[in-house]
Amino acid sequence: MKSLDRLFLQLPFRPNEITHVSTAAGVVPVLVVELSASPGRQELFLIPVSGEFGQGQSPDFATLPVALMRLSASGQIQEVNRMAQELLGGPVAADTTLDQLMLGLGRPIPDWLKEAVDAKTAPRSEFLRLVSRDREVFVQVTLCPVLQGGQIGLVAVLNDATELKTLEAQFVQSQKMQAVGQLAGGVAHDFNNLLTAISGHCDLLLLRHDQGDPEYGDLVQIHQNANRAAALVGQLLAFSRKQTLRPEILDLRDTLSDLIHLLNRLVGEKVTLTLSHDPVLKAVRADKRQLEQVLMNLVVNARDAMPKGGEIRIETEVVSLQEPLERDRATIPVGEYVTVRVRDEGVGIEPDRLQKIFEPFYTTKRTGEGTGLGLSTVYGIVKQTGGFIFVDSVPGKGSEFTVYLPAFHGRDAESAQMPAAEEVPTSKHGEGVVLLVEDEAPVRAFASRALRLRGYTVLEADSAEDALRLLEDPDLTVDVFVTDVVMPGLDGPTWVRQALTARPQVRVVFVSGYSEGAFGEADADIPNSVFLPKPFSLNQLTETVHRQLH
Repeated sequence: MKSLDRLFLQLPFRPNEITHVSTAAGVVPVLVVELSASPGRQELFLIPVSGEFGQGQSPDFATLPVALMRLSASGQIQEVNRMAQELLGGPVAADTTLDQLMLGLGRPIPDWLKEAVDAKTAPRSEFLRLVSRDREVFVQVTLCPVLQGGQIGLVAVLNDATELKTLEAQFVQSQKMQAVGQLAGGVAHDFNNLLTAISGHCDLLLLRHDQGDPEYGDLVQIHQNANRAAALVGQLLAFSRKQTLRPEILDLRDTLSDLIHLLNRLVGEKVTLTLSHDPVLKAVRADKRQLEQVLMNLVVNARDAMPKGGEIRIETEVVSLQEPLERDRATIPVGEYVTVRVRDEGVGIEPDRLQKIFEPFYTTKRTGEGTGLGLSTVYGIVKQTGGFIFVDSVPGKGSEFTVYLPAFHGRDAESAQMPAAEEVPTSKHGEGVVLLVEDEAPVRAFASRALRLRGYTVLEADSAEDALRLLEDPDLTVDVFVTDVVMPGLDGPTWVRQALTARPQVRVVFVSGYSEGAFGEADADIPNSVFLPKPFSLNQLTETVHRQLH
């Protein structure tokens, strides 16, 4: 605006008084605040006002319809109007400075105030967090220099930015959880390859030592600790939702009934465990072993939150949603769900920790008391099962974890069951030709030796391309393909489909450090194929091949 007479209906105007200006919406009353004045230049701040004010009148600063504060150049708060007090949560004590009221600028607030007073740049908003509130409240603060009695001061315009910052934090959190999940899945895949080689070669050594051998105990220790490491890797895969699930139709009343004796031992004598079931509880489709892991982890966390004892309640209920339920960062679709609530009377969780509670390696326990993978494992299993999990907590009163699982509505529950493969205690000798395709040399070395020990003829290839070149020989007979899923170049399902066009009778065993679903539906159209997750033992490998051939 180059000419004030095109804006103001009457000149001259007076700072800190009401005047009327022309806008696209018509004539409106505004409060005129002079930001700065210099030869040939004048900066004004116009604040729309409501109510009946005549030309030249000054409204009461306290009643302005904008949240405002008057500050000295040093940041001392001189006046706070009514709307600002509502935003700040009440009156501000005398002699309070801005840095005592707000935090989170990322640099000293006095430096920001000095920049605003010097008016070196245009007014810029900053997002700050209020101090000493029972919940997080964010405000957008814009500082404008003004002339007050010949001295430069500041007017702070406040806007409630809590919803905006909450949405931003939720987005950042979801991105972080996704990134950490991808990292966890990748790390778990690499560790599973290492553990397959370690435990596999340990199996080979155990075959050559009896229990009276001095080294036998050491080998058993290596094997047991490799299995413990595999369990931790399984928790990482659970969080990243890349583990192999064996879903079956479950009645949670039966699942909890089978588990209650173990849970009672876990909680100890000082804690009472109480169950409450919905009388018309619906079935769910889930991996029983993993669902038991979810319940045990939640109960153990509840127990740890009550060092002096108390009651843990586990409640099941059928919930029917007629419209989508939006909560935290999730939206639960319309449908019928079975909910499991685990409630304790413990110390509770601070609000600033609730957002991080499902992150891997995040724990409130002392060093050595936990891995920080318990709740992240619960989160991953529930999400991979198609469910949702939420937490409510009041510090000093307790916490409640609520799990939503989709109710199962299949006609024949038995037909939908997918029981886990049966474990066979001893491995049989076999005969046949196995084409082993594995890019990890230690894993390939163990697998080939294990299969040869059981009587199989083994052909090795370190890539899919090498395997296809071997199969170009029409005189070569192969009975089983044992192949990794994820490899450089062609992946397992891709090269197997190509090979089966000329050899449709060959059986297939896919192995991977990822889960069975890591390659989507790529193996769905591959006949006579099974999946063996890493890390696998000598017996598990040879028995899987034996079952494929027989």
